Amino acid sequence: MARLADAAGQTQTESKNTHPYQHAKNDPTGPTEPEHFDVFLSHFHEDTEWVEHLAERLEDEHGFQVWLDKWVLIPGEEWQPALARGLDRARSYAVCLGARTPSGWFNQEVQRALNRQTNYPQFRVIPLLLPGSLDDQMPLFLELRTWVDFRNPDDLDDAFYLLSCGIRGVPPGRRVRNPSSPGLYDSIEDKLRKLRRLEEGKLIDSIVAQEGQRQLVEMLISRD
Repeated sequence: MARLADAAGQTQTESKNTHPYQHAKNDPTGPTEPEHFDVFLSHFHEDTEWVEHLAERLEDEHGFQVWLDKWVLIPGEEWQPALARGLDRARSYAVCLGARTPSGWFNQEVQRALNRQTNYPQFRVIPLLLPGSLDDQMPLFLELRTWVDFRNPDDLDDAFYLLSCGIRGVPPGRRVRNPSSPGLYDSIEDKLRKLRRLEEGKLIDSIVAQEGQRQLVEMLISRD
């Protein structure tokens, strides 16, 4: 019985000291709110899991200070003043449009962000199209802003990079494509097949075909 009691006491102690939230362990008041946020993430509650994963990547991979309601709002306190304070302290505002985002739910918040952009042109309003969203979900007052499209699962890293550029306020620059990507590989493979058909049809001799093959292969290797 004594061993069971000790084990139970140890388990209770561990449960008190371990939980999924990060905070200053020696500070009983918990973490303090940053003076500035790099980005304020606005989203509909049904997209919380997806947006929180995005926020984690922004903090872990780029070191951004992210305002996310789930991380900042204190239970029991009014959320409107905290939201307004976070928006005023943010350097950019990203509004997330998901498949189930109801029309007009964020109008007041977005309008506040647009007003801030009018007074501070360096403040950026970035629309994000989440997986499953439609083009016609983009409100007219956001269409003039360059948006970031997360709908293509094959381009998520590119979209994440574009978002990080928007948060920093820097142009993304020319996209450097992987030479072994399907686009370039398929193009060279198609040309190699055409050379083979021309050679088999006696339309070019083997020396010309081999030289063409050599040039195509070198093109692929040199850009690797």
